[in-house]
Amino acid sequence: MEKKQIGIIGAGISGLLACKYMLSKGFDPIVFEAKSDVGGVWIKTIASTKLQTLKTMYQFSDFPWPSSVTENFPAQHEVFDYIQSYAQHFDLIKHIRFNTKVVGIEYEGLSDEEIQSYSLWNGNGQPFSFKGKWKVVVDNIENNSTKVHKVDFVILCVGRFCDVPNIPEFPPKKGPEAFHGKVIHSMDYAAMDYESAANFVKGKQVIVVGFRKSALDIAMECSEANGLKNQCTVLYRTEQWIGQANLPWGLPLTCLICLNSFCEEGILVDGEPTSTTPLKTDVVILATGFRGDQKLRDIFVSQVFQDYKQGSSDETFPLYREIVHPRIPQLAVIGFSESFSNLHTSEMKCRWLAELLDGTFKLPSIKEMENVMVEWDEHLKRSSGEHYRRSCIALPIWYNDQLCKDMGWNPKRKKGFFAELFEPYEPLDYVSPSRSN
Repeated sequence: MEKKQIGIIGAGISGLLACKYMLSKGFDPIVFEAKSDVGGVWIKTIASTKLQTLKTMYQFSDFPWPSSVTENFPAQHEVFDYIQSYAQHFDLIKHIRFNTKVVGIEYEGLSDEEIQSYSLWNGNGQPFSFKGKWKVVVDNIENNSTKVHKVDFVILCVGRFCDVPNIPEFPPKKGPEAFHGKVIHSMDYAAMDYESAANFVKGKQVIVVGFRKSALDIAMECSEANGLKNQCTVLYRTEQWIGQANLPWGLPLTCLICLNSFCEEGILVDGEPTSTTPLKTDVVILATGFRGDQKLRDIFVSQVFQDYKQGSSDETFPLYREIVHPRIPQLAVIGFSESFSNLHTSEMKCRWLAELLDGTFKLPSIKEMENVMVEWDEHLKRSSGEHYRRSCIALPIWYNDQLCKDMGWNPKRKKGFFAELFEPYEPLDYVSPSRSN
């Protein structure tokens, strides 16, 4: 019997995990990766980037960190080496097509109207269909050629934090073009080699717009490069908790309401008493995030499938178990939602998906799945508050328990009553299925 071919888009952590677990069930995975290496966002970061999750929580269940990595929060090169070692250890590289950018996917064999009329996923409640396949159109970056692949199932591992920068909107003629200095996105800063990045900010006044991980990392690098002489200013919209009011190396953190517009000398800030007086600067770095939602939506050729994403918030794509859309056949999304440990959550999702495709369990009706999605969404609103739609970030153990129950695993992973009560759960607790009775 011919093996089912699984098209996996992206060779970051989620893509590698998907490839590994598809192989474990006897499928034939083919991974399309636009870059020339594995690792996704960890391939190239700014110099000071470190893991912001304890390494014991950010590891593969069957491939622990090497003893040579002693820090609790490994540096970028250590994380990258760890990911590469995983791919080599499980012989995943031969399944990856590097420098191959997916420009579109289209479901063939059934009309949009027929798919929308289904009461069961794929029409039969099974992960595969005799009628439909996905057409994956790819561009080879090295030789500028285009090729079409036909696959039985698609796993989107495109991630949220790369490729499509989120650029704020400005009034006409008051955007970056009005500024006589330089304006770049954090993505462009991270793409520089370390020496070029240091030279880019050296001796300059810098404003960093944003207050998430990349923004503060970049601001710290600028402050270390320039000290008190040319202070770096962080401009952000929403005040958030931080350890100290002022960080070392002369980094002032000022809560400003909103970046309104540029002028020749710098930035005008909306809502400030001195909003007509610019914050003078030489460089503006927009650490304003990415439009992963746009990347995910635009990969679909079907307008109907695009509308499923378009009709949701920017933060999310409504999915059953945060993995499959009830009305999009033979497709899964891995790595788009956040958690305390994105690596571990992606691994749990890939294991759930592998069991589903292997026939271990079946999905309920489309109506039942949509009802569960609504209940899950409401539960997230109650649990997450202002961080709503950071998916399973607030409920990782509860979420893992649900996946375990679907797969027929025992959700209690510890050995003994007191261990279950008092010991924290870690990825290594899930190395063995440990089936329920």
